Amino acid sequence: MEDLYKAIGDSGIVKSFHQSDNWISLKNESKIWFKSTERADNLRGYTVDFMVVDEAAYHQEEVWNGVLKPMLNVKGKKCLFISTPKGSNWFKTMYDLGQLEDHPDYASCRMHYSENPYLDQKDLDEAKRTLPDHLFQSEYEGRFTESGQSVFTLKDELFVSNWPRSYGKIYCGVDLGKANDWTVATFMDENGHVIEIYRDNRKDWSTMVQQIIERLKKWKATCEVEVNSIGDVIYEQIKEEWQDTHPFVTTNKSKNEIIEGLAVDLNDLNLKLPSKEVFEPLYFELEVYEYQWSTKSRSITYNAPAPYHDDCVMSLAIANHCRKTKKEVGKYTYLKRNSGTGGITYLS
Repeated sequence: MEDLYKAIGDSGIVKSFHQSDNWISLKNESKIWFKSTERADNLRGYTVDFMVVDEAAYHQEEVWNGVLKPMLNVKGKKCLFISTPKGSNWFKTMYDLGQLEDHPDYASCRMHYSENPYLDQKDLDEAKRTLPDHLFQSEYEGRFTESGQSVFTLKDELFVSNWPRSYGKIYCGVDLGKANDWTVATFMDENGHVIEIYRDNRKDWSTMVQQIIERLKKWKATCEVEVNSIGDVIYEQIKEEWQDTHPFVTTNKSKNEIIEGLAVDLNDLNLKLPSKEVFEPLYFELEVYEYQWSTKSRSITYNAPAPYHDDCVMSLAIANHCRKTKKEVGKYTYLKRNSGTGGITYLS
């Protein structure tokens, strides 16, 4: 509203500007209202001639069909939908209708970043470098990517029907449950094969800690534990009995890094995971895990949609991070001088 008023305020066509009530009155007796659909029922009863639905793909379909569309039924002439694509939802259906000759009441077009004369090339280069490919296509190329908000590409080749035998060094990632969440410890070998997953939330902390320690000792695993909130205390308890335990501090930056690293490894088939039949909670969490893109901060966040959990995903991501960053933990190189020859041998 403020941007529009800045654009037309000195043009001579504005009669009044009602900032507190969110509308602009024009001298031809037209009014431009600015409304939110956060409480969509509050819009019932209005009638309008024209409507612009911004970020349409992020409105619920029932809001359009049940609230906004009826506002146009009496005297409505046109409705303009503007949005970044969000997968194959109702907005894509509207776009597709606009591409069909036998639906003359619809028209649609897609804008590419190259058509934006104000685009900062540095911002574009940074986006290409840091954003997942499907997100870049959606946000900058206006493409309806199949993954929509989904973060992970789950190819059949990723999954195995049995827990595989371990190979080499074992790594563990521990995500600690809070309230109704789960405590999950994922064990992965150096080839990226998940060999065991511990998941529980029905026991007291001391019992779950001991069960995790038993598995760490069994696999002689290098471990990373999330240390946010209650994690500091639990980390110290595990560290006391298993020295090869290290903290993982979850910030938005560190979380994005391990989730995006996991997404790349899954897409490149660098991991092997238990199938849906072997361990369903992990498969389900990977399937529903999604991102949220903030147009204001130009940042991305990853989470499970409410009311679901992401404990298995986070545990897997921490284990994968541990595997890739702690490969040399527990290995020592020393020098041995060969008697007689004076040469040096490097031993690990």
